[in-house]
Amino acid sequence: MTPALAASLAASLAGDIGVGGRGFVVLAVLCGAAAIFLLLYLVMSGRSVETDLETRLSAYSEQEEATGWLGRFRLLRRFAVSAERMAERRGFLAQIETALEQANLTLRPGEAMAGLLVLAVVAGLAALVLTGSPLSALLLAVAAVILAAYLVAAAASRQRRRFEEQLPDTLALLATSLRAGYSMLQALDTVAQEAADPTAREFQRVLNEIRLGRSVAESLQDSATRMDSVDFDWVVLAFTIQREVGGNLAEVLDTAGDTMLARTRLRREMRALTSEGRISALVLGSMPFLVAGFLLVTNPGYIAPLLESSLGVTALVIAGLLLILGLVWMARIVKPEI
Repeated sequence: MTPALAASLAASLAGDIGVGGRGFVVLAVLCGAAAIFLLLYLVMSGRSVETDLETRLSAYSEQEEATGWLGRFRLLRRFAVSAERMAERRGFLAQIETALEQANLTLRPGEAMAGLLVLAVVAGLAALVLTGSPLSALLLAVAAVILAAYLVAAAASRQRRRFEEQLPDTLALLATSLRAGYSMLQALDTVAQEAADPTAREFQRVLNEIRLGRSVAESLQDSATRMDSVDFDWVVLAFTIQREVGGNLAEVLDTAGDTMLARTRLRREMRALTSEGRISALVLGSMPFLVAGFLLVTNPGYIAPLLESSLGVTALVIAGLLLILGLVWMARIVKPEI
């Protein structure tokens, strides 16, 4: 092979790599990260029976270190513990716990915050490799955290809505069980066995708390608070009054169930009537981000002055504030209180 032919082959190969080089770099980074994570998992998962026993017993001790998947990574475990302490000092630890419980995620608040950190780092590194812009990496990292928080909130809202929709049938089952001669604990156990999730899961937790020594009223009240259900809060109030002054609890539950069934029907009708407004809000709210993402991918130079100049950044901030104001306004219009 002559030197000229070798040089031409090398130049051709370099040109091919230059065309798809960025894609190859991204693929190599992702494959390397996956391989490192799998290796660490295989190495860390080889624990002895004594270590497994200590991990299980630590859940009942006063240790503050996080367990679960974070137990294999010391740095993330320390971050999770520090994040939980900071959240407790600032007073929003209970809100994070409630959101995770409502979304049916078996995570501690520290584990959730550590997961968000890992997600933000991975998204930022991917954006930095793809675009080479630190600003794009920062924006994508923030967007990944916001998206994860939104998904958790959406899952929690879906669980609460299902609980509310199942509540009339739950009260009917409770009333039928009481009329059949069951005690209140037996009626709760019937609901925990026969109902669908999330009702079955919540009533099973209520039963477990009662068996550990808590009163029925306190356990039911915690369930109503945890699911953020005003209707179920009324049921607990009616149950508490009945326990104090007496009366036919089955009849009270039937009346409450009929009222909640009528409210559920009205809520569904309002949701159907406002569906057009909700779709409009979704389209108008997502369109600026979709257009900006399309321009960043297809023609970055066209949108660069908007991101790099002070006037463009100011315009973006003002537009973002107006967009948030418009979305909040439309949300208040399409979500009437019933």
